[in-house]
Amino acid sequence: MSKRIRDRSHDAVCDCDAYPFPHRQFGGKCDAREWVAELYFSGDKECVECINNVDHECQVSTGTEETFHCPALREHLRYEGIKLYGKALQSFNRSTRGA
Repeated sequence: MSKRIRDRSHDAVCDCDAYPFPHRQFGGKCDAREWVAELYFSGDKECVECINNVDHECQVSTGTEETFHCPALREHLRYEGIKLYGKALQSFNRSTRGA
């Protein structure tokens, strides 16, 4: 029986502080909330006009809203073809229920 190697061509590489090496984006300790906060604080136009931007504060990056309620993050996942696993997938499914 041969060991099957999982295709990782759809994984986006991240270099955040979650791990000391390049890793799969939004896998394990790599948190999508950190990605959202970095995008928001970069002054991205999409964030300025976002529904989650209340009183000049991103509700997703502060933890008031679910991480995957961020439209920019959803578009990033779709555009990059990122597949989510584990806790990230559970959180995404919880956020999209009824949407």
